[in-house]
Amino acid sequence: MVSQLAAGDDILPGTYLFDIYLNDQQIDQRELTFARREKDSAVAPCLSMEDYREYGVRLPVANEQPGCYDLVSTMGEVKMAIDAGVHRLDLYVPQTHLIARPQGAVSTKLYDQGINAGYLNYNLNGTQSRNRFNGTNAKADYYFASVNSGINLGPWRLRNDSTVDRQPEAGTQWRNIATWAETDIVSWRSRLMIGQGSTGNVIFDSFSFSGVQLASSSEMLPESLRGYAPVIRGVAASNARVEIRQNGYTVYSTQVPAGPFALNDVYPGTLSGDLQVSVIEADGTKKVFTVPYSAVPNMLRDGITDYQLNLGRYRDGRSQYQPNFIQAGVARGLSRDITPYGGVLVAQNYRAGVVGVGKNLGAWGALSLDLSLSDTDLASGDNKRGQSVRFLYSKSLNTLGTEFRLAGYRYSTAGYYDFNDAVAERDRWDSGVYRHDYLDDSQNYRGVPEWTEARQRSYYASSFNNKRQRLDLSVNQRIGDVSSLYLNISNQSYWGEVGQDRTVQAGFNSAYKNISYGLFVQDTRSNMVYGERSVNLTLSLPLGTGGRYINSSSSVSHTKRTGTTYNTGINGTLLDDSRLNYGAQVSHNAQAGSNSSVNLGYQGSKGNVDFNHRYGRQYQQTSLGMAGGLVVHEGGATLTQPLHNTLVLVEAKGAEGVGLDNQGGAAIDKSGFAVMTSAMPYRQNRVGLRTEDIGAGLEIPMPARDVVPTRGAIVRVKFDTHQGRNVLVHSKRPDGSVPPIGATVFGHDGRSNGVVGTDGEIFISGVADGDRLLVKWGSGAGDACSLVLPGNPGNMAQPTQGYDTVSLICNTVPEAPLP
Repeated sequence: MVSQLAAGDDILPGTYLFDIYLNDQQIDQRELTFARREKDSAVAPCLSMEDYREYGVRLPVANEQPGCYDLVSTMGEVKMAIDAGVHRLDLYVPQTHLIARPQGAVSTKLYDQGINAGYLNYNLNGTQSRNRFNGTNAKADYYFASVNSGINLGPWRLRNDSTVDRQPEAGTQWRNIATWAETDIVSWRSRLMIGQGSTGNVIFDSFSFSGVQLASSSEMLPESLRGYAPVIRGVAASNARVEIRQNGYTVYSTQVPAGPFALNDVYPGTLSGDLQVSVIEADGTKKVFTVPYSAVPNMLRDGITDYQLNLGRYRDGRSQYQPNFIQAGVARGLSRDITPYGGVLVAQNYRAGVVGVGKNLGAWGALSLDLSLSDTDLASGDNKRGQSVRFLYSKSLNTLGTEFRLAGYRYSTAGYYDFNDAVAERDRWDSGVYRHDYLDDSQNYRGVPEWTEARQRSYYASSFNNKRQRLDLSVNQRIGDVSSLYLNISNQSYWGEVGQDRTVQAGFNSAYKNISYGLFVQDTRSNMVYGERSVNLTLSLPLGTGGRYINSSSSVSHTKRTGTTYNTGINGTLLDDSRLNYGAQVSHNAQAGSNSSVNLGYQGSKGNVDFNHRYGRQYQQTSLGMAGGLVVHEGGATLTQPLHNTLVLVEAKGAEGVGLDNQGGAAIDKSGFAVMTSAMPYRQNRVGLRTEDIGAGLEIPMPARDVVPTRGAIVRVKFDTHQGRNVLVHSKRPDGSVPPIGATVFGHDGRSNGVVGTDGEIFISGVADGDRLLVKWGSGAGDACSLVLPGNPGNMAQPTQGYDTVSLICNTVPEAPLP
């Protein structure tokens, strides 16, 4: 193999899997052919003009050339770099020769559907309670487990979410939460789901169903095209840099040529906050102007379309009445900062439609307004028709540090029912009256979790109270650099009922040096006439030194029902990687007396364990929890930390104990596998091994890779590992001279494995006894020599620095014929 190398080559002619980067951003991964264009030329990659155009390079159409295209010699400003050791090709092309693309765009060529594999994610919890009431003791044990499992077959994802719980008075119950299959339709920027899922909540209120869903996916858009932002327009006098800041932070920076420019890929950090635009010319002069910016969630950028089509049967896990339905909705971003949207929903005994528009009002904020119409056949035999107007407003007052957002729902007639109300009305109809379910908040159930069946109660009434009016208000106020004040109000009223659901929250957060403190006030009231008010004051102080996290916290809270409670506690982490966490807390209340609790948690490479014990005057409670995952693949089964939707299976044979850079506690196991439990779909994800964990005798030439998984994929990333000796060779030629500095050293497989240093020193890793190495510094006769590594003799013990030292003669080899 090495006989095919010529001067300047660091790779053999052939076809290899290469990562291709354009201006330091990966744009492709493909089988790339390397060959010589002429007999005496260097080995070069073969990319056609069409390949370069797909990468965004502007090329003339008039001089079309078939086959391999030499971009570097054609465009003098273009540079190309090849790293054969890590199979990476870098192209550096000036922006003037590139087609403009959205900021952060990822080529669909990089999308990785992953491997065929299965997984299981579990969360187990057991609680043992001992309660004392009126001189009697009561024992209650609760057990709960949630299991999320899935199988990946090509582009299809099969999924199931289930729970099982055991509780007093209800026994053991298994619940199938949802089962579904889904896949990407990349050419449509969409996803297809078959099974049990939920509808979107932008046009209609969301609800669960069984059926089919076809919907656009905003995840496939780069961040710079998601949601809404205004087009930034201006004029540059020269090749200039444009910087955009929002709320004091730089959110965008790019180069523009002289002349008018329009930037449509700005990605603001929040839904409101004016954009300060700076145009910095080539001579350093700066022009600054402000673009007002506010947005509401249902607004889109010019040219972006979102849609959703749902067909199936209503399913919420409770209702016996489950009507069939079909629902469709669409929104389109237009010029002049306008987003019209609308939808229809047709079901058994129910029809509804929505039409609306969102608009950026510039300095006046952003507004959306829509009208909904419904036609409902009630279980009582009546037919109701009504209208609903929805209003949403957002505005940021930058100079005052205020973000103001208002959302109001007003049902103008008592005849309006949303789909959830229409289903509930028929489901609750029982022999001429309506059943209303609620949660029992009686003090007699102290220590019983709210989710238990024992807390559920019902009452019956002659009317069904559909929603009438809802008002949501949110105001956030920054005060200086470290303080903030907020107010949230939510109020829901009902037709035919005086009671309302209301929540009012207000808070203040600040810090002095390293001390954090806050005040939180809340007032809640339900339409069941239950109300509660609370005031909470918190104080937090870090105590750790030397990088060790230890934090103390104290609080005072007062509620209408329980009076004043005092709390103080401490929490922190142990071990070098902070995988062990602990906490202890004590509290006192005049009614409940003193209470205390301790907790301990450990994040292991194969799962997490949590322990908690609470003790009070009237109760004692101990709980133990375990969470983790299992990935089953072609190479076996790998235990993991808790899994998320999109995973990366990392393979590195012989690298047991080497950790993952971005996954605390995870490390390669005995079988050579580890799992990165969370990855961002349709985005570049860096998968890296901790180089500090790589011991002597193990070489990993490329310890980091970038992957772009699709949603739900289990992507396999395999790292090449070479196990063997690390050797420092003192080389000499037969005549006593040393090979020239910078000469390339090739391993037995023809890949570059180092260069010659001063005095003929060569450091190589991952080699075995008897390996033949080629040292080459030219293509002429005598411009190469070879050496053979001897076995490890008994008198050559591996020193503490982690490598052997040996002196070898590098024997001259004849000129190799060119392929």
